[in-house]
Amino acid sequence: ETLFGAIERSTVVRNMAYRIVMENLKKKDVHLQVIDSVPVSRSDKVSVKDMKITPQPKEKSYQGREGVLMWDEVLKPGDKKEIVVEFVVTYPKDMPVIGL
Repeated sequence: ETLFGAIERSTVVRNMAYRIVMENLKKKDVHLQVIDSVPVSRSDKVSVKDMKITPQPKEKSYQGREGVLMWDEVLKPGDKKEIVVEFVVTYPKDMPVIGL
């Protein structure tokens, strides 16, 4: 629950972030396709804002599905790369959001 001083708010604001780490432990190049999804609001009561994705995906609506992202990476032996996704979700306190 989000409070401002002693005043209780009727909405919940959640800052969310996650990191995907890829590392090549083989002795040859490895081609990876990473497919992941980010939340997409289907209700006017829920908002997803301030979406920051680093690095940007190759496709933002993979196979025509909104919110499904695809990265296409080649890792050389010993290489390590990461994908960072950050966003803010706001929703009514009495309407819990499933899947976050």
